[in-house]
Amino acid sequence: MFARIPDPTMSNSNNSAPDDLAQRDTAQPRDARSLDRLAGFDWSRLFHTLVLSVCIVWLAGYFLPPINHDTAVLLYISKLWLEGGRLYVDAIDINTPLVFVLHLLPEALAKLTGLGGPTVLVALLGLGILASFQTCRTVLAASLEPYRAFSAALLPVLLLFLLIVFPNYMFTQREHIMMVLGMPYLLVASARAGGTDMPRRLRIATGLMAGLGFAMKPYFLAFPLLVELYVLSRRGFRSTATDAAPWSVLAVCVAHALFAVLVTPEYFTQVLPMAQDFYSRVADTDLFDLATGTNLAAPTIILPLLGIVAFWGVRSHLSRVIFLAGVAGLISAYAQGKGWPYHALPARAFTLFLAGTAIASVLDNTAWMRRGDRRPARWFASALMLLVFYQHGLARVPFAQQLAYADSEVKKLADIITPQRLDNRILILSPGIYPHFPLLNYTGMKMTMRFESMWLLQGVYAECNDNGALYNDPARMSENEAMVFRSVAEDFNKGRPSILVVDKIAGIPECIADMPFSYLDYFNRNPLFAERFLDYEPLLEYDRYEIYLRRR
Repeated sequence: MFARIPDPTMSNSNNSAPDDLAQRDTAQPRDARSLDRLAGFDWSRLFHTLVLSVCIVWLAGYFLPPINHDTAVLLYISKLWLEGGRLYVDAIDINTPLVFVLHLLPEALAKLTGLGGPTVLVALLGLGILASFQTCRTVLAASLEPYRAFSAALLPVLLLFLLIVFPNYMFTQREHIMMVLGMPYLLVASARAGGTDMPRRLRIATGLMAGLGFAMKPYFLAFPLLVELYVLSRRGFRSTATDAAPWSVLAVCVAHALFAVLVTPEYFTQVLPMAQDFYSRVADTDLFDLATGTNLAAPTIILPLLGIVAFWGVRSHLSRVIFLAGVAGLISAYAQGKGWPYHALPARAFTLFLAGTAIASVLDNTAWMRRGDRRPARWFASALMLLVFYQHGLARVPFAQQLAYADSEVKKLADIITPQRLDNRILILSPGIYPHFPLLNYTGMKMTMRFESMWLLQGVYAECNDNGALYNDPARMSENEAMVFRSVAEDFNKGRPSILVVDKIAGIPECIADMPFSYLDYFNRNPLFAERFLDYEPLLEYDRYEIYLRRR
């Protein structure tokens, strides 16, 4: 029925002798064997490993300056705390005590090694990412069914991309650190929901690490709450109540609360009232603007659609847990009310992770592959990740701040200030924290006031006064404004900084035509500040800054 194809290695007595056959077999052995070896080489594994390696090598770029400005503030305050300053007294910031505890470690190691705090932090976080990734990879290998070749090939590399490449300038932000610490817990939770037996030590370890991440901000508690409710719905009360993972998370949160009450009570008595009264007014955004803004619009629309796929399409516990993590990220971002890029980072990252999880799950259940052959899955995962890299590069220029550092405000101000300083003390009156953070981290200078910026005055003067006055009368100031008015003058007088930098753009509405809010005019109404200011002379104006030098 079928024509038989003759075997070329078989002898044919009609046209070849055995000696001729032996000669023909040895005529081209080298080329044939080389082609066989070349054809047998697993190029898909090499390409897949190459994509993973690119993500890891990407870490090196974050060692270049500048570090994220919010992170720079946290490192600066943690260093001040390490050197004997009082948290929330000598340095006032609205972040929780745990945030500064976590940033104490890199500053302590920096003090021992002589390296800079930003450098040590990036190194520690890089090691943490690799440990988190390896843990996630182990959990995936244990919980994924053997036939899920596409998930096994795609999810690890996508996860590493989200932890290293995707954050870009938000690398080391609190949301980023939370994702690094919490990701293994989320994957373990999906395995728990599916009934996979995870080692008790692993559940405790991932729970404790996740607790450190989730306890940094109260908004992050939505992550374990939603995830554990889902696990409870799948495993029942008895199984969930005896599981060590949720109790490990809870233990860290309770320990943090006790630490704050006993060690830093000023966080409750002084900082929280300020934050409630004034911080919410700074860059506050209404719900509609948040939902339609650049950072939250996409996950707000796409995540619910992917949720339908997760619950009624692919129906995997992993996709459902990732969806709930994305919802928690949205809750956190909306609750903070600013719509800033790093607030939206978890929601955006988990939306992308959920999309990858759904695609891999669909292919695992529909694509046919020869048993044991995982090469198509690795080719697909590598090609898809190149597309993700490409899209990410179009949306955000990789290492844009690092590449432009030589011409940045941080570098130029540092070049101006460093030769002029008589000592390491400086006072900067500005509504934001950039560029003086990370300028202070790199120059080693100290701020001679307890606030890192004038954010509280932005809250006080977010709206124009009804009486038409540009500044509130000192006798009629609120308690918090009076504290700022008094403490900045006292710190200025006591610290006697060698350099005073005043931002001409106060970040406060111009309520009287041609009379913008001036920090110098505002504080010079305090006799103590005005007297000390007489010791200073103008040095120069650079961009939006007036720079004054203390007379020797």
